[in-house]
Amino acid sequence: MMSLFGRFLLGMLLISITVQASEWDWRTRVSVVVTDQPLETVCVILEKQYGIHFSYSRNIVDLTPSVNVNVQNKPLKKALEEIFSPFNIHFARIGDQIVLTVRNTPTYTVSGYVQDARSGEKLIGATVYSPTLQIGTTTNQFGFFSITLPHDSAGLFFSYIGYETGRLPVRKSEKAPVIIPLQPRSSLPEIVVVDSSRQHAEHLNFNRLNVSAAAIKSMPRLLGEADVMRTIVALPGVSGGLEGAGALYVRGGSPDQNLILLDGTPIFNVSHLFGIFSVFNPDIVKNADFYKGAFPARYGGRLSSIVDISLKDGDMQQYHGEAAIGLIAAKAMVEGPIKKGQTSFLVSARRSHAGTLNDIILNTSAENTDSKAYVYFYDANLKVNHIFSPRDRLYLSAYVGQDKLSVRWEEKQENTGSNTGYYGDSRSNFLWGNYTSTLRWNHVFGPKMFANVTGNYSQYYFSTDYKYNYKPVNSPDTAVLSGKYYSRIQNAVGKIDFEYRPQPKHTIKFGTGAITHIFTPGVSVFQDNGKGQPAVDTTYGDVSTIGQELLLYGEDEWHALHNLWLNLGIHASSFLVDGRFYSSIQPRLGARYQLPRRWVLKGSYTHMNQYLHLLSNNGANLPTDLWVPSSGSVKPMFSRQGSFGISKTSRYGMYALSLETYYKTMDHVIEYKGEAASFTGAGRDWDEIVDVGKGRSYGGELMLEKKKGTTRGWIGYTLAWSDRTFPSVNNGKTFPYNYDRRHDLEIVITQKLGKHWELSANWEYASGRPLTLPTASYEGIGEPSPYDPPENDPILDHLGERNKYRTAPMHRLDVSATYTKKKKLWTKSWTFSLYNAYNQQNPFYYSIDTDRQKQERYLAQVSILPILPSVTYAIKF
Repeated sequence: MMSLFGRFLLGMLLISITVQASEWDWRTRVSVVVTDQPLETVCVILEKQYGIHFSYSRNIVDLTPSVNVNVQNKPLKKALEEIFSPFNIHFARIGDQIVLTVRNTPTYTVSGYVQDARSGEKLIGATVYSPTLQIGTTTNQFGFFSITLPHDSAGLFFSYIGYETGRLPVRKSEKAPVIIPLQPRSSLPEIVVVDSSRQHAEHLNFNRLNVSAAAIKSMPRLLGEADVMRTIVALPGVSGGLEGAGALYVRGGSPDQNLILLDGTPIFNVSHLFGIFSVFNPDIVKNADFYKGAFPARYGGRLSSIVDISLKDGDMQQYHGEAAIGLIAAKAMVEGPIKKGQTSFLVSARRSHAGTLNDIILNTSAENTDSKAYVYFYDANLKVNHIFSPRDRLYLSAYVGQDKLSVRWEEKQENTGSNTGYYGDSRSNFLWGNYTSTLRWNHVFGPKMFANVTGNYSQYYFSTDYKYNYKPVNSPDTAVLSGKYYSRIQNAVGKIDFEYRPQPKHTIKFGTGAITHIFTPGVSVFQDNGKGQPAVDTTYGDVSTIGQELLLYGEDEWHALHNLWLNLGIHASSFLVDGRFYSSIQPRLGARYQLPRRWVLKGSYTHMNQYLHLLSNNGANLPTDLWVPSSGSVKPMFSRQGSFGISKTSRYGMYALSLETYYKTMDHVIEYKGEAASFTGAGRDWDEIVDVGKGRSYGGELMLEKKKGTTRGWIGYTLAWSDRTFPSVNNGKTFPYNYDRRHDLEIVITQKLGKHWELSANWEYASGRPLTLPTASYEGIGEPSPYDPPENDPILDHLGERNKYRTAPMHRLDVSATYTKKKKLWTKSWTFSLYNAYNQQNPFYYSIDTDRQKQERYLAQVSILPILPSVTYAIKF
């Protein structure tokens, strides 16, 4: 038991320690060293080492920013001033505590545009950063930025891929938007694809992949072009569908579930020449943003993905141009000032050469058949950019593009025994294309408020005309059948978007819009002018439906805590069609958390709604699918998607690894009942031949990138499942979706050799897609058509379960080599490429054919697009 004297000594010791801990003043010398730690860590160190207690409200004082502090033996007051002053934090001693508050220091807002110093081209996604305050922001889709700073800030730094870093000194009296010109570097840094989730903390983007013009140029230049859509298709979670189909399938969704925007205007078909080219000329693409989840609230109307492509504005200072000619196509582009520093223009055009692929598109082995095919495409872009004032800019752009496929064949059959001879010839023309026009007005209301007003029109159409002549031998009767068919969808959009940046850690976006959809699903005209046949002239399906869509959205990009960033939003919309009214509230959430050692966690939840449907004929690979609106019996589609991922970037940014999982449900998706075809689906009663059901998709995506060095590229792997369930299809049983592919692997490599050569290769592998096959067949009942040859007895097939079988796997290697040399007045380049380098015969479609000699039926695979060599010569001046 402790003596009385011992208790006395212990009490005096405790009092001594307390007094010593509280015996500090402003002259007390302290030392604190931290590296990349929260400001709160500094307070904890001072409290533990010197007994200095801090009192503050977390709702008022933010101690989460990371700091680098190196204070060595300095007076306490001077040390605290050095530590807290950059963060606008005031401190005062009250008793034995230091109370922290926020200074009422005046602030000011800097806003303006970041642009190319030579051409005046606005730079999208440029970084604006204050190293003193460790806060920053990025430029929006029009190169505009806004950042609020305390008055004692030293300055701002501006950076962008491929440009020298710029600096803006503090100018507190500046009220008008400033222009920040950045000088292009002589050579672009070796970065191919920038995943914004691994960029600086101020880049608040979730599930967004940004593809810059520099990244597009670094992709394999197949057939003379480095295509932005080819870059997107090579990413995990994305598939291009069948060889030659040219569609986009994202996370188990169908092609109609992708919102693809060209300068803010929707494009309904994005491929040329059976997917070899896209409608986006790479020479004029400035930037592309791709979302496959965590969709920002400003986007709506689709379920699976967003592709937002911005075109160059045109050089404000000098005239420039590019031209190229190759074995497949030729193109040209010119840009320059109409009035220097105020108005610019850009115009481009492309066209394929006639006859280049004629023998490839149609490859028939039918006896006694002489067939020919002719295919081509063209497109053109125009853009005008005018500056009215530092606060007002106007953009006018237009696009037109078309593909054409003509097929002709002749058939002859001599009299042989009981078979009656005949002669027949046929001609078919297929046309499809897009028209778009866009008018945009940007207005800067003030340093913190930016607005964009958009009006646009877009149209997609498909048409075919055909003529068939049939003449039996030794008979006066003939059949002359002709007809045409066309389908069209039109969109007219009016929209206003606002962007408000009250603080660097907050960006608030909101807006509203109205869309008029005009649907003409299918109009058919049929005529029979043959001798011996009654005259027939029929037109049906000539009806149009108008749908009115209204939308309203709001979203907040918020740096909530030290390592936590959030994107919160809501999208509301309504749709009125044929007296039927639908509405939808769609919440959006994206979250990103920064872990130590450059690890990042990210998660999202999105609810998407879609009022448009696509009637798709699974057996067709031409763009014959029909766009239709929601109706009384076919409700709008909606999806719910959740995703979670983790990513890691190496210390010096050389390598990046990302892994993401997702689960998505889709309601009110549609499917043809039985074997209905697109051409029979025209008319006002289309909803009577479809079934409405549910879809589901889930999987994982892995991507490893090498982003620097002379060798760069990525490996992407997807493991995915996708299925559909309909009450009256496949007896109500769930079946794999048409493009359910279990495994998908993409390898993209680019290698620089010296100053002039660049080699690139892209290899892809995908599991076979589902296929429905007949399990039995029998002769049809009834007389054959008088226009069919007598030996063609009708055979009816009994189909098995939907998508029970699988096609052969698809794989292909594309390679290219580009030689570039800079001359005094221009730069020339030669590109040598091989599409499908080892001539893999991937399936285009399957058909049931008959071997008449063996009297056997068999499954025949039809392949197109074999090895395609190309040489392209290009100049840039």
